[in-house]
Amino acid sequence: MDPKDITFRLLEEITDGFSEERKVGQGAYGTVYKGEFKNGDEIAVKMLHNDTLGFDDKQFENEFQNLMRLEHPNIVRLVAYCYETQHKYAEYRGRIVFAAIIHRALCFEYLHGGSLENHLSDEFHGLDWPTRFKIIKGTCEGLKYLHEGLKPPIYHLDLKPGNILLDKNMVPKLADFGLSKLFTDEKTRITQTPVGTVGYLPPEYIERNVLSNKLDIFSLGVVMLNVIAGPRGRSRSAEMSSQEFTDLVLGNWTIRLQAAWNGFSLEAYRQQVKTCTEIALKCVETDRHKRPNILDVINEINETETMTGKLPISHGLDPDQFVSDNREKQSSYSNEFASLESRLASHLNLTDTHGNQEANSYCFREKEEDRQIIPMENPDVPVDVHPTEPWILTGNIVGSVDVLNCDTQEMTNLLQGSYAPRASAAKLIAREQWFVVGYNDGFIRVYTYKSPVQQVKRFKAHSWNITCLDVHPTEPYVLSVGSFDPIKMWDWNRCWECIRMFDMQGFVAHGIKFNPHDTYRFVVASMMNTQVWNFRSSRREFTLLGHGAAVSCFDFFTRGNHQYIITGSLDKTARIWDCRSRTCVQTLIGHMDCVTCVCSHPDLPILLTGSADETVRLWNSNTFKLEGVLDFELGKVAAIVCLKGSKRVAIGHQAGLVITEIRHEQPGPSNR
Repeated sequence: MDPKDITFRLLEEITDGFSEERKVGQGAYGTVYKGEFKNGDEIAVKMLHNDTLGFDDKQFENEFQNLMRLEHPNIVRLVAYCYETQHKYAEYRGRIVFAAIIHRALCFEYLHGGSLENHLSDEFHGLDWPTRFKIIKGTCEGLKYLHEGLKPPIYHLDLKPGNILLDKNMVPKLADFGLSKLFTDEKTRITQTPVGTVGYLPPEYIERNVLSNKLDIFSLGVVMLNVIAGPRGRSRSAEMSSQEFTDLVLGNWTIRLQAAWNGFSLEAYRQQVKTCTEIALKCVETDRHKRPNILDVINEINETETMTGKLPISHGLDPDQFVSDNREKQSSYSNEFASLESRLASHLNLTDTHGNQEANSYCFREKEEDRQIIPMENPDVPVDVHPTEPWILTGNIVGSVDVLNCDTQEMTNLLQGSYAPRASAAKLIAREQWFVVGYNDGFIRVYTYKSPVQQVKRFKAHSWNITCLDVHPTEPYVLSVGSFDPIKMWDWNRCWECIRMFDMQGFVAHGIKFNPHDTYRFVVASMMNTQVWNFRSSRREFTLLGHGAAVSCFDFFTRGNHQYIITGSLDKTARIWDCRSRTCVQTLIGHMDCVTCVCSHPDLPILLTGSADETVRLWNSNTFKLEGVLDFELGKVAAIVCLKGSKRVAIGHQAGLVITEIRHEQPGPSNR
């Protein structure tokens, strides 16, 4: 349907006189307003400036003519236009003259999702993977239409997140064709006309003003990297090799995907992440001849859908809807909690870490009467344990922070969940009767946990999202990790002054913890290694390497007079490391999916490993043999904590929280 000719007077009316309240965006050549007709229909009105240097009727006609040719679900639709000249009198050099004022406007379908630029975030936050994949695929389909579906083709020449708009279902539509050009053939050209946006332009244009369809491909690669890994996606990829960046992004996404998927679905989405990252990196090759064309890109993306058995491209959910859907899932579990049973390894054919068959005997038993299964709308994940009280600090997907009394099963809400900002990490500071919370806006807030909860301190700690925290066992220090910032150490006795910084050189930490027996040191899980740092010297002392995928978790334990570290990985194994020799002394094999959490029991010679396969495995910390398996059928195991001074263990699952007591039939020496 051809766009309608609309009067300037009507545009004034539907935008309330181009009021500030109606303004939704502004660019170099015009301002965009939301227009609303009396019948409720909405349009986006792009009023083009009259006094913009370099803008004239030719450019207006160029964009108008190009838009008139476009009809595709991933291209913004032109619905109306205005080109109107008004003559107004004005005083000029003492004389009254008539001046011609030209009003130019392009009117588009109104897209409620705004620009993609407003939705970019790192792997751990913001839009889920299916939604990001839908945006990537739709953007590629739109570019394919421009390059291959039109004769002659159109090169966009300014592809960037700000020029990709999203409808209410997060379907992307390419916009702003003011710089686009028609090409009657596919020859490379040299131009003196400025195009594009710095950061999205390839080196051949920056250095030699070379134009070709590979300029759009380079811009597409930058857009894809920023969709996959956040607004710094492209700059992060430039700081390391392609393989290192792909491994980093895949590891980060795997950790997040485990919260919502497991089994085949998890592997399918991981493959999409990997493929899209590899495609994006090929698109930003310095040599334009090594970049793929848009048909190659689309074919590779379509192959990931074939391999995944046509998984849904997107839930079409915003965070609130995601929470709502989770509530529906939880309600489906509610009638099953009473009948759920924990199954131990007594009815399984166990093998030790060397593959030898074990008799159906084990040292540790979990009794049905000693467990509590706590159904929750948004399951709480244990994040910390009080050293003297039977309290567990928990957090959940909506950002709430709660305390669970394990004796009374009473849950006390300390902080109400919120997405703006959302609590993303929390720890108890028991000796001050505080808890410290890191938020996804980069702020740290400190509160009292005695009723009523009161804020003690608030300060900007990182540029954005805080991923993990830890509290020193004796000194007034807190470690914080922000996305792609250096690790920072804060001293609360100095009014929360930052007293140390530790540069991870672009890597994201998945966990951090002070060494309980060597309190000048702390350990960080990052990518496929575990790093040991000394905070007195502010340097990394050594790195533990050996896992085949990202390290997701770790804990300390002792055996005799030796200290060890147990690490869990996305490679489905846990490893035991001797801190003195700095070597791996045992690999714990048996989980059928990623190891998501590990824990050393403070009062029993036992190590616990949780997995996305829904089970918790119990290992003897002296022999490293498998002693038992807990399976509550509540989905992925997200966290495990042990209550000090008892045999109770709290296990946070995807669909509920379990507190169970593990009986040790033949008591042995403590491992701590």
